[in-house]
Amino acid sequence: MKPEKVDKKKLHKLFLAGKPIKEIALELGSTSGSIRTMIYHERLRNPLDWPQRVNYSGKPDSPLLMMHGYECTECAAMFTVEDDMDIDHSVTVCPICQSEDVEDVGYGKFVVTSGVMMRDA
Repeated sequence: MKPEKVDKKKLHKLFLAGKPIKEIALELGSTSGSIRTMIYHERLRNPLDWPQRVNYSGKPDSPLLMMHGYECTECAAMFTVEDDMDIDHSVTVCPICQSEDVEDVGYGKFVVTSGVMMRDA
């Protein structure tokens, strides 16, 4: 039996789009177990690119936002930047003082509660 080849870029795109594992496996011609194992190993290598999924009992009113938190070492401002594959986080600057000296203080999901954005650590 030939070892299966799965396009990891396509897997990543489908995973981040929130497709169920069964649908991803079907689309990539693999099994759910193999896809889960691949995601597990990719998450070990690069956890920021393979975030944990959030299970909701129902459909959320607004889409889940994954964000990177930063703190400016110059003016102590705390701010977040949306996790997007098109954003180069290595060039993040403080929105207040424009300093490039910012510290990554975490990564997590943000949820809307009573019209207020909150970080769910």
